Order: sequence, then C-alpha cells, then structure tokens
Amino acid sequence: MLFFGARSWYTTLNLKQNKNLFSNKNFTYNKLKTTFPLKNPKIIMKMKKNDDKKDWYQSILSNREKTEDLTLENWKKTAMNILQNTPFPSQKDESWKLTDLSKFFKLRFTNRNSEKNNSFKTLENYLMPSVKNRIIFINGEFQAELSSIINIENQASFLSLNEIDTLKKIEILESMLKGESGMDGGFFSILNIAFLKDVFLLNVFENMELDEPIHIIFFGNNTKITSFFNTRLIIMGEANSSFNIIQHHCSNSESIYFENSSTTIRLKEKAKLEFSFVNEISLMSTIISSIHADLEANSNINFIASSFGGFMSRISLGIDLNGKEANCEIKGVSITNKSNTNDFHSRISHNYPNCRSSQFQKNLVSGKGRSIFAGKIQVQHGSSQTEADQLCKTLLLSSDSRIDSLPILEINNEDVKCTHGSTVSDLDQNQIFYFQSRGISDDAAKFILTIGFIQEINCYLPIEIQKRLSGEVTKII
Repeated sequence: MLFFGARSWYTTLNLKQNKNLFSNKNFTYNKLKTTFPLKNPKIIMKMKKNDDKKDWYQSILSNREKTEDLTLENWKKTAMNILQNTPFPSQKDESWKLTDLSKFFKLRFTNRNSEKNNSFKTLENYLMPSVKNRIIFINGEFQAELSSIINIENQASFLSLNEIDTLKKIEILESMLKGESGMDGGFFSILNIAFLKDVFLLNVFENMELDEPIHIIFFGNNTKITSFFNTRLIIMGEANSSFNIIQHHCSNSESIYFENSSTTIRLKEKAKLEFSFVNEISLMSTIISSIHADLEANSNINFIASSFGGFMSRISLGIDLNGKEANCEIKGVSITNKSNTNDFHSRISHNYPNCRSSQFQKNLVSGKGRSIFAGKIQVQHGSSQTEADQLCKTLLLSSDSRIDSLPILEINNEDVKCTHGSTVSDLDQNQIFYFQSRGISDDAAKFILTIGFIQEINCYLPIEIQKRLSGEVTKII
C-alpha cells in the first residue's frame, strides 16, 4: 500500500500484495462474531513476549564485567541507571515499528570464555592482501599480535582508553553523549556504554593524508555457545586530514552471537573520510550497529554500507552537518534471503548553511526475506542553500519477499533543493526473454540483471567484497 503525505511517503510491498492490490472484494466485518474469551490468545502471546525480553536481558546481565578504569566505570554506571528506565525496543516505538525482534529476544547468552583458538585460519578468508594496515578484534577483544598499523605510525594513532591522558579521555567519553551511538541514541547504544570493557580511539593527525586504507575487522568465532560482544570505536580526523576506513564485521559460518557495535566519527574542519561498512556475519547471528558522525565546516564523508549477513541486521546511522559547506554522501546495498531481516535507518541533519547530502540505497530481497529502509533528512532553521537528495530502489525476487521503505523530509527552511523517492520492482520478464533469445540461460539472465542492479554501488566497495557479493547473488537466484 502507498500512503502519501506532504513531505514523506511510505511504501510497504511484497509481490503478492502488488499483484492483488485491488482484487479483494469480499472484505467484511461482522460485529456479532467478535468475541473476547477469558484466555485471549493475544494477551497470552504478549505475556510470553515480555517474558522473552526479561530472560534475554538477564542473560545479557550475566556478561557485565567491572573495569579497572574508574572514569569509564562511572560512565558505565550512569548508562546502567538510564538503561533500567529505558523500555525495551518494540514495534510500538517509532524507530522500531517496522522491525520484528521476536526471534532476536529468544537468544540466551552464556558468560564463558570465547573460542579464539584456530580463529586465524578462518579469519584469513576475510583479509585483503592489498591492505597492510589492519586492526583486528576477535569476539569483541582487540588482538594486538594480529594487528599492524606500522605503515602509518607517524600519521595516526590507535589507542585504548587506558593509554590516553585524562583530559583527552574526558573529551572522548563526552563524545559518547550525542547522536545514534550516544546516550540519547536509544536502548542499544545505552546498552553498549553500560557493558563496555574498553573504548578504542583511531586518531588521524592534522594535515595527514593516508595513502592506504585501514582495515578494521570485527571477527566472531563462537560455535558452541551463544555469545554477546560489545564493541565501541571512536574515529577522529583532525583538521585537513584525509583517510580511508573499512569497518568489517565477519565470522565463520557457524558462529552464533549478538554483536552490539557502536562507532563515533568526528571530522574537524576540512577533514575527508572514505568509510566502508561491511556486514557479512553468520546467518545464525545478529548485529546492531549504531553509528554517528559529526562533521565540522568544509569536512566530507563518503559512507558506503554493504550488508548481507545475520538473521537480523540493523544499521542506525546519524550524520550531523555542523559547519558551513560540510558534505556527506551515503551509498548502501543489502541482500536479504530466507526469513532474514535487513534494516537500515538513517538521519542526516543539515544544521548550517551551504551543506549538501546525497543518499542512494539499493536492496535485493529474496525468499521470505524482509528489507527495511527508513531515511530521514532534516533541514534546520537557518540552514539556507541546502541541497539534499535521497533515493531507495528495491528488487523483489520472490512472491514472499517484502520491503518497507520510508523516505522522510523535514524542512524548516525555504531556501533549499531537496528530493526523495522510492521504487520497487521485480525482474523484467521482457529483459529475461531478450537474453534467452540470444542463447543465454534463464539463470544466467537473472544473474546478469540482478548483479547489474547493484553494480553501481557495488563498484565502490573493495574488490574482495565485490566478489563475495556476487557469490551471494548466485545463491539467491
């Protein structure tokens, strides 16, 4: 169904609904047949869901550990107090109304030592030979012996919180207050702060231009128990710096875990960042990533997201353009199959004049998969000469696949150029026939059309990720 508003429109479609949208002529409502039994199934189901959430939370609590850093421990206690007064996410909440978390809340976590032995053999499959700068985490813990940033040691630093002086430490912790990855970012970002073991800072120095990307790998390797990993990364680009980050979440194919990931990005004046976010974790695991970027004047971020892992995956991205002529460009591609869910929520706020943003999202949905896109562009008072565009395109590959698309504009200024839109389609049978008439098989034709659909975003990703994305397309044809 399509709902049109003055500044936003909302699309919820699957192929069955699309083909039968106006065919149901027998809808009736009989008040006399409505009954309210004493044991209402809906009430019983609601009680079970509440029990699931409580049990889930208790198993999470078993993973909480005390830290030696007193400053961090005080922040954790503050977050814990806030968390206890924060309701669990549910479909009653505006930001979670499209996401079914019932399967996720059935997970139960065990507080036992994680499996790290023999991790590197599987991890090697995800390394990029052309990238020498690597920062590696296994099961949420930093692995210094596997990491290497010696090529940029005079241009950037990578430190844990206990290696940072007190004044810088307070500045870093205060950065965790704002945005999607902060205290006001909702349940999971608060949960992240409350359960921190450490915070890691990647700082690129002033006037430094890094020629090689930095590959940050978060690898999961738990097969015998269901685990909970909690990671927080802060990325700072000093004035006039330029660098490239690949944040890569991956695992072996049988790992079972929940990763609660938070990333805070701060770009000072004239800083430039190419940022790639890749999710290819096990389909038995889930990941919730909260990301917030704060851009000062004339700074620029190109954000590329690729998500094709997890039975439930969510990216919550917030970008604040906090200086004149700050710019951001967001590109995203997701592949969803079976009964999995891929959720991308974004917010771009134009807080100063002469800023520009662009967002382009493509989704492939197959099987009983569900894809969710909710993108909000805000233009605040005084943010004149703003330019913003947003487009989401989705290809549904089965009659049971579904997309919920919600592009939103909130404009509080008249001097703007803003556009948004959303399209949904299936494979064009005429194009498939064209290929077949030239001797190309049905499966090959579908693969060419499907890979072509995502190629204009796929081409911006590292070549190793492009190849694995192509492999995922082969699986869903």
